[in-house]
Amino acid sequence: HGSSFAQPSALFKEPLTILMKLNTITLICLLSHFTLGALSWAEESMDQMWGDTSVQETAALPARAEFFDHSNYGMFIHWGLYSHLGGQWKGETFYGIGEWIKRQMKISDEDYMAIAEEFNPVAFDAEDIVRTAKAAGMKYIIITSKHHEGFAMFDSEHPFNIVDATPFGRDPMKELAEACRAAGLGFGFYYSHYQDWTSPGAHGGPKENPDGSEASFERYFREKCYPQVKEICTNYGPLSFVWFDTPGSMPKEFVSELVELVRETQPDALLCSRVGHGMGDYRSLGDMEVPVKNHEGLWETCDTTNDSWSYAWYDQNWKDAKTILNRLVSTVGRGGSYLLNVGPDGQGCVPPAATEYLVEAGQWLQNHPGVVYRAGPSPWGMALPWGDVTVQGDHLNLVVFEWPQDRRIHLSGLKQAEIVSAGLRSHDGDLEPLKWTQEGTWLSIDGGELDADQIAGLATVLELELKAVPVVDATLGVHPNLPTLLPAAFAEVENAVQKRIGWMEKFGEWKHVTQVGEWKPGGTATWKIDLAEAGDYYVELTYRGEGRPVWTVKTDEGDFLQNQQAATQGYQSYRFGLIDFKTPGKHTISVSLIEGDRVASSLESIRIVPAR
Repeated sequence: HGSSFAQPSALFKEPLTILMKLNTITLICLLSHFTLGALSWAEESMDQMWGDTSVQETAALPARAEFFDHSNYGMFIHWGLYSHLGGQWKGETFYGIGEWIKRQMKISDEDYMAIAEEFNPVAFDAEDIVRTAKAAGMKYIIITSKHHEGFAMFDSEHPFNIVDATPFGRDPMKELAEACRAAGLGFGFYYSHYQDWTSPGAHGGPKENPDGSEASFERYFREKCYPQVKEICTNYGPLSFVWFDTPGSMPKEFVSELVELVRETQPDALLCSRVGHGMGDYRSLGDMEVPVKNHEGLWETCDTTNDSWSYAWYDQNWKDAKTILNRLVSTVGRGGSYLLNVGPDGQGCVPPAATEYLVEAGQWLQNHPGVVYRAGPSPWGMALPWGDVTVQGDHLNLVVFEWPQDRRIHLSGLKQAEIVSAGLRSHDGDLEPLKWTQEGTWLSIDGGELDADQIAGLATVLELELKAVPVVDATLGVHPNLPTLLPAAFAEVENAVQKRIGWMEKFGEWKHVTQVGEWKPGGTATWKIDLAEAGDYYVELTYRGEGRPVWTVKTDEGDFLQNQQAATQGYQSYRFGLIDFKTPGKHTISVSLIEGDRVASSLESIRIVPAR
């Protein structure tokens, strides 16, 4: 929903001056053939479009943040004129995020604004959407009041709005706000404050006013943006959120005016970091980004139930209930809140598959509310091979998505004296005690006596009660009965560059990864690990690049692997061989690039797989 390109870095500015005039989809296809630097450029360009999306550091959370911090799960809704098109214009399909169809298919303002005459979402039912959100376990709804296309989905003085310009003639935002309040859900608005493709002077809009004079951003701001933000802040009751997007290079004085307006009219509303200039209450990560590493402070991940944010006729790549639940728990386990999007179609209906999987995940959540609500991040700082962990006081919620064959769940770094009890939280809420043992730094919970029904379903919850809030040695534990992923984000790097990059699989479908690249001679990425059991382990590398790079893997015990495998433009996993760890406990394992393109070669992770 926020995808765009701004100015390229200096390295690419000259060759891309002409390319920027091409259709952005063509540009992306060309960029996909570039090396790692092109991927970094894509991420930097996205950051420029978002602008300064940092947040001010404060010693104490504002009172309005408590609702956000405790809820941890909300519904995002992308709905507008683009929903009527559904990803298709004049018989041609746009295979990117649907809300960008006007820009990417170069639909004229006249043609696009005429779509409003056909937009009549008579099947829209605010109460039905709220019922779905509640059944999914969500605590609030945020909906697009005006996206980059410039069309207001509410009753506005500006005529390009759903009440005045369509045969529908109703204000669905008022209906949804009232339905949320009646159901006890929080409610908020998305508003695109910098981009507006049909308004002269706005970013992406016409360069001239209707009278032929030069358009200015200030005129757009004074005549449309500020008045509409005032409308959504004063006409729809109490708001929990005002979610601005893509601040880009919007001057700080204008952002400040919007922030002051929200603070004055909606003192309990939270602003996400995409308002710009560090004025948000919490940070919004990159689109579709569930981080692999814990983040400090208040933050959210905004994700979507398929690939597009708005409805697209062809997009049937729905996240099933287990995937939704896994990404929700992983986000809470990293310390954040999960904002999951649905895209109603042109009739106003949420696609049935999205509803089905949301509700299925919500049924599980009703039985295990403590896993998400008021839950804190995992002290291990990352997902574990069998699932993830959230914390409530002196209780650990171990959410098992993949049971190992021996049905033993391992944890590294906990001391025996801190543990009071371990048990399985059954589907009907009962707690069945489980046996546990301690060997060195490792805790092992024995689920061998559990029957198939007890561990069936989307996930299983084991609860550990401790004598105090857990303190964990977060050295990366290598498990003896499941593959262990070691992301590059946790490596110590020398003579190479460790940084976060991003790219689009197709337009607007963002992928993000922290990787190690720009290798110099002698460059290494090293992980500190805690091995539960000695023995043979396969080592797999996940990387991208060009040609046939040669990598070396070494341990502190002197074992090493060296092998050559072909690289691809996308990240692929390759098994490099078998390493014998002679002793359990603390070790190091490092990776170096011996031969190959030192710029293009990008290491995303290694994986250690028990041979037996």
